[in-house]
Amino acid sequence: MSVAEKAAQLRALVRMISDSAEAVIQEWEAEGRTPHDVTSVPRLPSRELFEARRLFVGACGMGVDLVHDPFTRMTELATSFFNSVSLRIAADTRIADVLRDADREKGISIQEISRQVRIAPEDLSRVLRTLTSLHIFKEVKDDFYANTDTSRLLVDNEPLRCWLLSQSTEVFTASNKLPDILYGSLDKPSSERKSGFQTAYGNTGSFWEWIEETVVRSDGTLGPRPELDIWLNGMWKFGLEHVQAPAVCFDFPWEAVGSKTIVDVGAGVGGMSFELATRYPKLQFIVEDRPVILQQAEAFWSSSLPDAVQNNRVRFVPHDFFSEQPIKGADMYILRHIMHDWADDECVTILKSLRGAMASESLVLIADNVMQTTAGSPHLKAAPPPLPANYGLAHSFANLHDLFMFVMFKGGERTAGEFVALAARAGLKLTRVWECRGLTSLTELRRDDYVA
Repeated sequence: MSVAEKAAQLRALVRMISDSAEAVIQEWEAEGRTPHDVTSVPRLPSRELFEARRLFVGACGMGVDLVHDPFTRMTELATSFFNSVSLRIAADTRIADVLRDADREKGISIQEISRQVRIAPEDLSRVLRTLTSLHIFKEVKDDFYANTDTSRLLVDNEPLRCWLLSQSTEVFTASNKLPDILYGSLDKPSSERKSGFQTAYGNTGSFWEWIEETVVRSDGTLGPRPELDIWLNGMWKFGLEHVQAPAVCFDFPWEAVGSKTIVDVGAGVGGMSFELATRYPKLQFIVEDRPVILQQAEAFWSSSLPDAVQNNRVRFVPHDFFSEQPIKGADMYILRHIMHDWADDECVTILKSLRGAMASESLVLIADNVMQTTAGSPHLKAAPPPLPANYGLAHSFANLHDLFMFVMFKGGERTAGEFVALAARAGLKLTRVWECRGLTSLTELRRDDYVA
């Protein structure tokens, strides 16, 4: 790229940063007129704020690439796993809680933090200075620290703490095996390939089988692995509620669905159906999962939305989604965060079981991330130039989460094109991607003989 081209690109990025920053400020000011507790379920951003955020982040990321010394930048990337480890240590030792009552201008000494978390002060300072450079904590003066607006979210927030740990413990160990499971994989059928987790932990079973095992705990008693509580708190109480799903209950025309029946396949306790049931009182639901899970589901619904259970707005049907779908001709089948857990062949089996049950007008909605590539897709909105189609840095968590699912479960997130290919193998076709204001979107599938 010539100097003139680089200069033109940098100026365009600076304009984009300035314009999107002003849009963010306007949205902040509008939000400020309606107070919200940031520690509760997050406020869904307006479409304007959602777009301005990803323009700003994408432009900043591309600007850094353009301006930074390339050798330094690649070196920083090669060593960035220390950022993850530092945040893991901070979450594990509850440093944000230690700083809870600290004066934001005075902070707490490294010696006092060290005493409470039982890490030598000279060692702990390395971790905290790494995180202060990322604005997670604040070093108010030499060796005195305080919370920032970001780290304050961790105070007394066990679900968020567990979410961060679930992203950086077993996953970190499994990710170290990524080269091992990739190199030579072309020569092995997919059925013989192990996940990074299986390779790292010497397991032949799945992660979920491992985490539900009974073990001897630190107090000498038998019980589930301690990691199970972390994953249940992190993934289900925080990840699904705050990170993955809120927008899917708003960015699809649910009101127009009326009183139709929705089959929630592999629903767990039926979290998405529950959210929809509270907002759209005409909708009917069938929650499907293993019998042991359905016991928890029925207890949850009975205590949280008893009218829905008593009036048969929700029914509970035991089902293994790899087997024949028992509910024939339903209006809609939902697969929420199911497909990304599985490799392609298993996903085709799941979809074929639905294809066999669908009526001519039935609809399948897959609630998963839909990956955008830098080259773009006709099914997804592209970023304006000079950004790549997927907004660059603003899309990075989606790519990281794809690798997360791959190393842990041999699954992964998928592009719209990959969903098209899976659907075709199962006798279905992709008719639309409903892009939502968050990581999760809704991919709409119909029977391959469907005519609008």
